[in-house]
Amino acid sequence: MPPQLTLTLPPNVLHTQSQQLTIEKVATLIGGNGSGKSCILKSVFDQKLSATAFEQLRIVSFSSGQNENFSSAFAKYLTRQRRAGNELNLDCFHFDKSWSKLLIFLAIGLKQQGRVRTFLSENSYIAEDSSENSSAQTTLSLKFKVDQQYVDLIQAALKEEESGITIETLRTTPFHLGLESFIQHCVQSDYAFEEPVRKTTIQLNTSQLNQVTYPIRPTEQDEQLGTPALPSVHPALSFFIKAADNAYFLDQATAQLTFPNGLELDQLSDGEYQLLFLYAILDLLDSEQTLFLLDEADSHLHYANVNALWCLLKQIKGRSITTTHLLDSITSNDHNSLHVIENGRIAPGNKLKTLIERLRVLSKAKNVEYEICARLPHLALMDDYNDWDIFIRLAQRKGLDISQVESVCAFKKTSSYTTNNDDFGEPKLDWTRELSRADDCIVTSQIFLICDCDAAALQFKTDGVQVAGRVYQEAIHSLRWPNNQRVDVYLLAWKRREIKNYLLSHTALSHHNALDKINNGRIGADDHLKANDPGDNDSIRRLRAKDAVDPLINSTDGLCSQTLQDYIDLIPPTEISEDIEKMFHFIKAKLS
Repeated sequence: MPPQLTLTLPPNVLHTQSQQLTIEKVATLIGGNGSGKSCILKSVFDQKLSATAFEQLRIVSFSSGQNENFSSAFAKYLTRQRRAGNELNLDCFHFDKSWSKLLIFLAIGLKQQGRVRTFLSENSYIAEDSSENSSAQTTLSLKFKVDQQYVDLIQAALKEEESGITIETLRTTPFHLGLESFIQHCVQSDYAFEEPVRKTTIQLNTSQLNQVTYPIRPTEQDEQLGTPALPSVHPALSFFIKAADNAYFLDQATAQLTFPNGLELDQLSDGEYQLLFLYAILDLLDSEQTLFLLDEADSHLHYANVNALWCLLKQIKGRSITTTHLLDSITSNDHNSLHVIENGRIAPGNKLKTLIERLRVLSKAKNVEYEICARLPHLALMDDYNDWDIFIRLAQRKGLDISQVESVCAFKKTSSYTTNNDDFGEPKLDWTRELSRADDCIVTSQIFLICDCDAAALQFKTDGVQVAGRVYQEAIHSLRWPNNQRVDVYLLAWKRREIKNYLLSHTALSHHNALDKINNGRIGADDHLKANDPGDNDSIRRLRAKDAVDPLINSTDGLCSQTLQDYIDLIPPTEISEDIEKMFHFIKAKLS
């Protein structure tokens, strides 16, 4: 598998700042209508068109329908290229539905073991055998022409060559040589560009693709022109795309694709049609240096093919940035590949929280959160999403390497202990029991149930973080996981009332002139916070710390990430409790 790719996403029409996106194989953008998913794709596409970024990537854009934003931008780019006399550069391209029949035809003819031919064979649209006969009977009919303007240019080039003015003319370009060969084998064998060819329907079969000669530009000339060192595409693909551009020679709008049994592509279902179109793009353009921009590629697909699509995207050589609004697609993605978009921006904050909130908009089903969490290897159930954030920041301030626990995803599940009639941690255990009954395949291997101590009188195991007691162990051992899968569940607790008690610091509170909110007559003088002392005593553990801490880390909208970090930066490592270190090392050890 190629290493992760980190892209700097340019500003877009909704978000004026650049942002980072890391892709392993797939990055899937989700969000409501107007959230800016397509805006992000468009910003990447535009920068590639303008040659201002992504030089080492071939960018291929696809939309399920006629996306005017992409189509218009690409049409303007092609116009500029033609006016400048440049050859069509296939380092960036946008494919809408008008290209589908041509690309599927080329994939059938050029990719013997490709996904298109495999799909057609498995569905008996073509019969694969040891010969080329079955696929050769697949035909593409479309209009072809050579206009008077092009004939005039060729005649002028011929005169230049005869006069010795120049050696290299339009007649010697790779595209024209390919055009001559194409006309000879597929249109009119004795055509000499002496008069135009009026628009006429031609029939192509896939065996003809290998009869045509497609000259290519020498590599050293590419280097002289400063062309990026990208894997070359099949020269037949290059030729047909150039010939169909702006219906210059081939009018793809008139194309009809017919399979050997007489069935036409247009007679397939929308889902089959779209899947074949996607397969063709991947067959023809996939490489380790290709980035596919797929805008709602899952639309029209039958639910049985949705998961197949995402499995395929994980297997290609290149990478993709995709958008979707389908619940089936979202739950088919890995958690790490999903990114919630708000106003053209990758939503900040706890990713799992944002994701589940988005999924609840799409589905009223209660089990949405279980479907997502069942796909996460390591879970921490916290009383609040902010609790994990505070814990990680304190651990980092203590000098611990937080990258060692970054695979853990925190999920909010409150388990407040209020009376002696409550079973400690019961809501978290109940949620875990429901997860064990999830219908989907469960990939989770560790679940850390991290509870606030509240007013509970707890006993701890010797590790200092696991709650001791037979009733708790029996509850954990009673969990039954599908297919006898092993999922390790740990009931853990803070020794202090809650995580915010670990923000009590002599130095940080003194900086904010708030030390007297703790060091007062409510606790004995011996238990007062002191410099370079974490305050690990029963008085500090039992305190309700929110009144002292919240004004120092919150904004009007709740916890403020930057304000929290500024506060923690004031805490000397010596004033951070060993409980934080013990919890960190316990989780780290279980992940090893």
